[in-house]
Amino acid sequence: MNDLANVRFERPVAVENELCSRYRCTKSACSACADVCPVPGAVRFLDQGVEIADACVACGACASACPNGALRPIEGDAELASRIRSRVRPGTAFRIACGRASGRVDLVLPCLSRLTEALVLEPVRGGAERVVLLDPGCSGCGLGKAAPQWQRVLAFSQALCESAGLGADRIARVDAPAGKPVEAQDSSEGVSSRRALFRAMVEKWTTSGTPEKAEEPETGKTPPETFREAVQQRRENRKRSELLQVLDALPAAKPAPRAVAAAGVPLANLEISRQCVGCNVCETLCPTGALRHREGDGAYALDFEPALCTGCRICEVACFHQAIRIGDAVDVSVLYARPKVTLVTAPRRTCPACSETFLGESSGLCPLCQVSDRRRAQVARRMILGGTQA
Repeated sequence: MNDLANVRFERPVAVENELCSRYRCTKSACSACADVCPVPGAVRFLDQGVEIADACVACGACASACPNGALRPIEGDAELASRIRSRVRPGTAFRIACGRASGRVDLVLPCLSRLTEALVLEPVRGGAERVVLLDPGCSGCGLGKAAPQWQRVLAFSQALCESAGLGADRIARVDAPAGKPVEAQDSSEGVSSRRALFRAMVEKWTTSGTPEKAEEPETGKTPPETFREAVQQRRENRKRSELLQVLDALPAAKPAPRAVAAAGVPLANLEISRQCVGCNVCETLCPTGALRHREGDGAYALDFEPALCTGCRICEVACFHQAIRIGDAVDVSVLYARPKVTLVTAPRRTCPACSETFLGESSGLCPLCQVSDRRRAQVARRMILGGTQA
């Protein structure tokens, strides 16, 4: 029993900084996780990336809010989806509630903001007539700051259902009296969901009868990867992968265009101007691999996969030439159709002044040298004309 004193609990949310916008680009102002975290100080911004502090109460709102899937709760989405599938009864409503809503429900979560679009749509995938989120009101809840997140997930899930021809009312919110929910249990579970969750959490514990020893350096040990090596890797955004898998399996889905405002939606409609020089910074920093370039026979092309884009805006803020613009609206049906769009295609040239490469039909100066040339000309005119003309 003395070993219980040495039990060390893993933090309830793991961070994969290689997928974090703030890690990949210091210009990123993303604060999606902190914006919905109801516990002061539980999310800390580092020089690069974020960390989850011990104050975390495992509500899961930060993981739901992160479009890149950089935050992963101790009970992952795959485990939650498995619980949902075991309880779906085709042709009936699937009811989801937080721990403050009264009534009999199919799934209880610490907070509705733990939900992702993939989890909301999982019962529909399994044949549920509709999905109902029971709302006891968040104003008096200690986790109330997270409420906007589940409301965004609800709205986006409804838009996805509408795009699929299933009707936005397939996902609904209903008022519920405050109280204590009674959670349904599949007969195959054998134990209550609370015990199952506790068992899953216990598996994350590590026990030791002796204090941990510091790791000793090993001869020939591989050094830690550099930032450049880290960002060049393409780690899977499992959050998006799981959503695409659910959308592929929605019964009777007949996708059609459905435009929504881009603000707050984990998608983006990219536009690239002629200022693009083909430097590939956007591609390198993109956390999800939505941008890929091709080169051959002196020509350059930049391809875009909208279904992989999470709207993190790294490409936009990192572009030195300000060649990338995010559109005000986005079509959610791209998550069904999975198109590949060529944003730019042009010959690659070499600037005779600075020797840097750029894109364009002309063999003249690159955009930067053109700007410098214009500025020198303006200065010369001012000197000759005594500052009377620009």
